[in-house]
Amino acid sequence: MEFFMSDKFLGERIKIIRKQRDMTLQDLADKSGLSIGFISKVERGLTSPTFSALLKISKAIEIELVELVQASTDRRSVIRKNERISMYPMTDSGIRHEFGTHGFRKMKGLWITLQHGAVDISRGHSEEELGIVIKGRLKVTIGKESYSLEEGDTLYIDANVQHSLKNIGDCECICFFAIN
Repeated sequence: MEFFMSDKFLGERIKIIRKQRDMTLQDLADKSGLSIGFISKVERGLTSPTFSALLKISKAIEIELVELVQASTDRRSVIRKNERISMYPMTDSGIRHEFGTHGFRKMKGLWITLQHGAVDISRGHSEEELGIVIKGRLKVTIGKESYSLEEGDTLYIDANVQHSLKNIGDCECICFFAIN
């Protein structure tokens, strides 16, 4: 394992763990004693936290500091289903996100599972996405356009475009996204 990571990666890692713990920015601010604005800048990679701030954040999200800052150098070409890292485990929302890649890569793989009726909303982000419906039926809204997709259908989402995924089938819907 390597012990260096970029501010952006560290910020993303903090945000992922915070959300896995069902914590809002306010919750993290209250538990850590840091301001919401500062934590938001850290999560977006806009500022580097001090050692003291990292220690407060790690205690607040209940993770060892070394686990928080440890960067994975895992560059395997094959990731087995049981080796996926859960970004957002299945909750009452009926949505699960799992990474299909490990470590620092130019592209990320993301598995999204939606239970019947579940809706996953994104306000848009800096990456482009190419997705395929593996199982089930999906209503995709990209910007102001909506599409109904079935198994085997693909979709492309430009960067910084608001989009949503809704399971419109009778069973769970599974999609895979390549994100660049």
